[in-house]
Amino acid sequence: MKKSVKTVFWIYALLFFIIIANLVKISVFDRDKIINNPYNPRISNTSQNIMRGAILDAKERPIAETVRYDNENDALGRGYSYKRVYNFPYAFAHISGYTGSGKTGAEKEYNYILETVSNELYQTLASVTAKKDIKGDDIVLTIDADLQNYAAEQLGTSKGAVVALEPDSGKILTMVSYPNYDPNTVAQNWTALNTDTENSPLMSRAAQGLYPPGSTFKIITAAAAIESDPDLINYNYYCYGEENFDGKILHCYNSIDHGSEDMNNAFAQSCNTYFAKIGTMLGAQKLKAEADKFFVDPDFPLEYSKPLFTLDDTSPMHELVDTSIGQGKTLVSPLFMAMVTGAVANGGTMMKPYLLDHSITSFGLKSNVTIPEKLTQVLSPEDAGRVTELMKQVVAYGTAEDAAFSIEGKYDSVASDSALSASSFNDGNAFLTGPITVAGKTGTAENSSGADHAWFVAFAPAEDPHIAVAVLLENAGKGSKAIPVARNVMKYYLSNCYTE
Repeated sequence: MKKSVKTVFWIYALLFFIIIANLVKISVFDRDKIINNPYNPRISNTSQNIMRGAILDAKERPIAETVRYDNENDALGRGYSYKRVYNFPYAFAHISGYTGSGKTGAEKEYNYILETVSNELYQTLASVTAKKDIKGDDIVLTIDADLQNYAAEQLGTSKGAVVALEPDSGKILTMVSYPNYDPNTVAQNWTALNTDTENSPLMSRAAQGLYPPGSTFKIITAAAAIESDPDLINYNYYCYGEENFDGKILHCYNSIDHGSEDMNNAFAQSCNTYFAKIGTMLGAQKLKAEADKFFVDPDFPLEYSKPLFTLDDTSPMHELVDTSIGQGKTLVSPLFMAMVTGAVANGGTMMKPYLLDHSITSFGLKSNVTIPEKLTQVLSPEDAGRVTELMKQVVAYGTAEDAAFSIEGKYDSVASDSALSASSFNDGNAFLTGPITVAGKTGTAENSSGADHAWFVAFAPAEDPHIAVAVLLENAGKGSKAIPVARNVMKYYLSNCYTE
């Protein structure tokens, strides 16, 4: 009898513990997701009575704002209505997102802040006595509209994406995808946007698109080799333009015979057979361990896709060979390749990427200020320095010589995405002048369903990096096709947006 009582007691105790643990999970860990959920009835009811806060760029210019239209009855018959207006409708589409047909992007992630009424008592009294609007807090993004517009213009009508971040903080500087859409007309064009499977304009290719990384993955293969044995930088190999790996014939691009080379030359010329050989020397376990360090979940605020990396000890030789050069089953987004590049630029420290700089209350006070956060350590500073030297050779005499550039005073903005001309906001301050050393890596990713994808990742200045960028152009062919976009974005940022 006593034993049965004890059993019942412990069962109830366990159930009680589970309930408490679940309440803690909901209150602490799931709090932000529940609060920001657009289907949260508390927010839905509140939002009808307030003017939604604005989404501002890094210089506090309105990207999205709520405009009041008087003498226009809304559903509540109040004699006025609110309308959400997006001032940079295409360049910022995948960043701001939209409201109306649900919520996406920053509109969804920061919904609670945008609907938060600071100084509620004061605003309520002002609304009653002075007929002032009750307004939610504004949010300030890390992205400069000038750079965003310029990056979008550089991308043009090429399917793909551009992502740039600040290596030592993780601050997102620009994130552009094409095809895009106009958030102002989502409701009217909802059916067309959702049925356009060929272009998928609602999908952010920058954060959600998954592509084979091509030779940009050689950054990770080289890092694995250097960590395993620094002397492998001097490993000499003769490239005949192709190599047989257990029955798999691997070719260098256009079957070019690179001849005798060490890792410096092989990296600069993007020799496939050299890095496949390095991969077989390392083995699947070491290569997987290195990839796992770089492909860390960043808990990014907007919707994103995690990398797919399936190599393990049971993988056949041909998968190890393909993975070593960024082919096979490995898939990554431009966001993750920008993070990989930024980690090398930052001495091996990968920072958590972030998009919200801070919010502003109705009284102009800052809140929700983001403090840069270390995500993980992928390399020692010494090994990161060695990989940086490899990447510098790519631009010095390798496959990305066109990535080199100089800054000579003011670099004029020509970007414009709306009635707000980006050039009118240009400060024209160049803190850096003369030749800029660039570290980079090209990548040509084979695509089973069409022409190859073009990659280029880079950071600059190599000695003191201020920007890391990843560019992906779908079906563009050789990786060199992506170089001009990345080069111009880095040059524009360092000339017009970067401040010491």
